[in-house]
Amino acid sequence: MQIALPEDRIKYLESQTQALEMQLAYRSEATANAVAESETIREELADATQKYEGEKKMSMDVTRSMTRQYKGMQEELLNKITERERIVETLKDELETLKRVQKEEIAKKDEIIQCKDAQAEKHRIETENMCKQFAGMLVDARIKIVNHTQASDVAPAKTSC
Repeated sequence: MQIALPEDRIKYLESQTQALEMQLAYRSEATANAVAESETIREELADATQKYEGEKKMSMDVTRSMTRQYKGMQEELLNKITERERIVETLKDELETLKRVQKEEIAKKDEIIQCKDAQAEKHRIETENMCKQFAGMLVDARIKIVNHTQASDVAPAKTSC
């Protein structure tokens, strides 16, 4: 577009300058707003990053603490298991010893019982033999008494006649 008069051209350029100044002011304001918003976002990002790092550190601390507790509990449980296994083995050994001692005592008692049974049988046989002998002696004594009584009965009869 061609402007013929210099006054029109000046007015046109002034209006152009004014429009450009308005655009510049608008863009400067937009830029200032963008810079302010950018600063706000940076601050929020810094806060969020700081919170994230704090949470991350706290999470790591909690994880370390839990791991340490877990390892402590695991070691404690392993110690308890080892102790219980040792106790079980000790009790098994004691049980085997007691079984062996009981078996030996039972064998000794069985031997004593067999010996007492043999003695009782021997005494029973001896008693039976003594009873038989005594019965035989009683029979002999009876026979002698009967014979002696019969002889005494016959002898007075001879003297009284």
